[in-house]
Amino acid sequence: MNGKKIACILLLCAVGIVVYFAQTIHGKAANKRADAENAETAAIGAEGERDTANLELIKIKSETNELSRFLQTWTPHADRIQTQSEVEEAVTASLRNSNTIVISQKFEIRENRGSLVIPRVVRASLVLEDDYAKTLNWVGELERRLPLSRVTNYRVTGGENGHQVHAEISMEVPIINLKAQVPTAAGVKKV
Repeated sequence: MNGKKIACILLLCAVGIVVYFAQTIHGKAANKRADAENAETAAIGAEGERDTANLELIKIKSETNELSRFLQTWTPHADRIQTQSEVEEAVTASLRNSNTIVISQKFEIRENRGSLVIPRVVRASLVLEDDYAKTLNWVGELERRLPLSRVTNYRVTGGENGHQVHAEISMEVPIINLKAQVPTAAGVKKV
């Protein structure tokens, strides 16, 4: 072989190598473009999911706004009364402040097995005999001190003289546990 043929073969090999590297680079560029398009499509899909999640969050916030305000308002009252002695102390303090005559008072705690949020209820039975207005004002004061209480029985009859009344009052004060774990269909839900 002469020099021209060898030069031609070397030139063809060089062109082949250049073409091979060009095709390899072109294939890699096409793969990168496809990856970029897939990433852009995934980003658009993720943005749509994010928008959907934001709308759902806004919906949940609006639906639970009233419950949140309720809990913010009543949580301090629920946290303040956690034992039977605290209920007794609140009732006797209000009786002392109003100077109402107490004939008898009885407090008992009752377990509430059906509810994890209200595990116990303190029942109070009071018999008062005093002025009608003073007795009713005491009930209002008690409602201010124990807003979660529920009067289950309130019987008023005439007292010893015309201005006095004999009041028999039964009430329940729930001991609330806002940190209770309430079982749901999907597992355990914290209240």
